[in-house]
Amino acid sequence: MRVLLASASERRFDWLNGRYESIELICMPLLSKEKNIENEVNVEQQSLDICFTKAESAALEWSLRDSEAINSPDLIIVSDTLVEAPGEEIALGKPKDKMEAASMLLRLSGKRHRVWSSTAILTRNNNQYQKLYSKWRYKIWTDYAVVEFDDLSEGNLISLVENNSWVGKAGGYDFAGEAGQYTKIIEGDVVTVLGFSKQAIDEFEAII
Repeated sequence: MRVLLASASERRFDWLNGRYESIELICMPLLSKEKNIENEVNVEQQSLDICFTKAESAALEWSLRDSEAINSPDLIIVSDTLVEAPGEEIALGKPKDKMEAASMLLRLSGKRHRVWSSTAILTRNNNQYQKLYSKWRYKIWTDYAVVEFDDLSEGNLISLVENNSWVGKAGGYDFAGEAGQYTKIIEGDVVTVLGFSKQAIDEFEAII
């Protein structure tokens, strides 16, 4: 089975590729620009909305290609992950620079927060899924996990910022990277923190 991960995330690709040897996994970022975060919308809904726009873009992009082409995927996976600021219903996006990364880490330090991941699976072969473009159909799932940060010392904070592990990471930290030594999951599944809805992964395993 040929599966396309429509994402620029190396972390998501490595996780899928290392876990499912029976599939042919390819990774290709979407051409469209990602939807911006809107603080007036709660984080769960934003994660769902952003994931849906990615699903739309993936279906449209592959509808413009020959669906019977030899490199056409059997399934497409898109996903979005947002970190919810502790005690606030606003999303912490991806830091633009070291100053913003440090600010986010300070907000998370010593507190618990929720990580939301929405994942959509697109296929042309399941009539129970909802229609998108051409023959593509989709289903989407959203889950959250609760993550607790240790109190970060000044040295810890400087290390996390200076090693650039925050680059491209929601909330300014990489749970599977250096930040993992300062964080633990209180509720939910690790796969949700790493970037996928657990329900979607369960569905994916049932399909393949």
